[in-house]
Amino acid sequence: MMSGDISLLCFLLRCIKRYLFIVVFLLPIDSQVLAAESYAVFSFNNEFSPLTINKARKLYRGKTQLLQGQRIELSDWPATSAERAEFYRYLLNKNLAQMNAHWASLSFSGKARPPKVIANSSIDALITWMQEKPNRIGYAPASSVPGNARILCVVSSED
Repeated sequence: MMSGDISLLCFLLRCIKRYLFIVVFLLPIDSQVLAAESYAVFSFNNEFSPLTINKARKLYRGKTQLLQGQRIELSDWPATSAERAEFYRYLLNKNLAQMNAHWASLSFSGKARPPKVIANSSIDALITWMQEKPNRIGYAPASSVPGNARILCVVSSED
């Protein structure tokens, strides 16, 4: 190798280190800035009573599929959304990899079905899906929940 080749290689390695630093350290900070302070578990069914944190945890762990005697359908945000990561961290203190493994295990054993993933990361898509049937439950940043929704439970980073 010639000295010019070595210099070029060193330059390229320094550039890669810089970009890797940006991707690993700065991008997570941006997503934290966009994260909500609290998430509301909600429904458009006014017959549902408020949930305790423990009941909400059971629902989103697949431990129960009934709410006040009604079979419910849960929604989930797309896997790449900040909402999904934050919600599971706030409610269950789990990251996405842990939740994906949990739901895969339950699905494979036939014990439960994972929540329905909405088409895209938009509150409008979630609301449209939820309003099709009264037994559907979803979660969203508390500030995004429509006024005609019944808030069942609110979770935040302090819970």
